[in-house]
Amino acid sequence: MRTRMATDGPYERGDEARFSGEVWIGPRLSGAEGNAHLVSFAPGARTRWHSHPGGQFLYAVTGRGLVGSRREGVRPLGAGDSVYAAQGEVHWHGGAPDAPLVHFAVNVGGDPEWLGPVTDEEYAG
Repeated sequence: MRTRMATDGPYERGDEARFSGEVWIGPRLSGAEGNAHLVSFAPGARTRWHSHPGGQFLYAVTGRGLVGSRREGVRPLGAGDSVYAAQGEVHWHGGAPDAPLVHFAVNVGGDPEWLGPVTDEEYAG
């Protein structure tokens, strides 16, 4: 068993190849099956469109946000809510226009495929 403490750091600032706006990524815990980490989004900040080879689980810890997929449109996301993006499902997630969001992400399989940015029109739904 391996343990990763939140105080272990480092926290990494989200880069423009994966995110729009101010995003911070907590220490990552990785294993053969995938990885897990905490992600903090400022209001309006969001991921780019992306997909995961084995899917992705999200659990909203605090705040409010949005999650969108090419198949299902945009939905609200709040503390205590959870999301599963299936294997290969193209989606995005981030803070609400007027509120930050912190979520815990569990990524299954290999590295995600990062696609284009989410436009303001797509973000607004």
